[in-house]
Amino acid sequence: MSNPQLHRALRFTHTGLPMLRSLIPAALVLVLLAPHSAEAQQGNGPQVYLTVFRNPSSGIELRFGKIGVHAGFYPTILKADNETKGKNTNFLRFGTTFYTSAERTALYVSPSVAVSLDKRFKSGIFTDAGVRGRLGGPVAGRLGVGMLNTFDGELRVNPTVGLDVRLGGKR
Repeated sequence: MSNPQLHRALRFTHTGLPMLRSLIPAALVLVLLAPHSAEAQQGNGPQVYLTVFRNPSSGIELRFGKIGVHAGFYPTILKADNETKGKNTNFLRFGTTFYTSAERTALYVSPSVAVSLDKRFKSGIFTDAGVRGRLGGPVAGRLGVGMLNTFDGELRVNPTVGLDVRLGGKR
């Protein structure tokens, strides 16, 4: 993707909303400041998780008890209005997840900003809700349903599945 295309993909185009570019550095700083050693994972500090696939995205999540902050790449298959078959559509996703339990199987809701990397869909708000369950050791699975509402009025609903892997030591 060329620099002008990336620049175009990273800005809001709806009714003069502020440029999303200003949020991206803040999210990256938050991810980079996360503790990365097992020693830093113990106690009351945040837990760092590698997230895989679409729930919440392929990236990093920092959890502070029942609240997580995530940033990553979100691929999905969406149909534009006149298409008969969906096409791969890519977003950068930045948001928060609220869990009913910090460690056990839990319901969750995850509102976020989705920055479109494709011309077919604009950036928007993406929210998903579902259940997270421990699969064994540091690995958990997620199953939910997500709703993408783009800033140009498109609304899409799709399933969201994913894995997360706790990095570092246990609390």
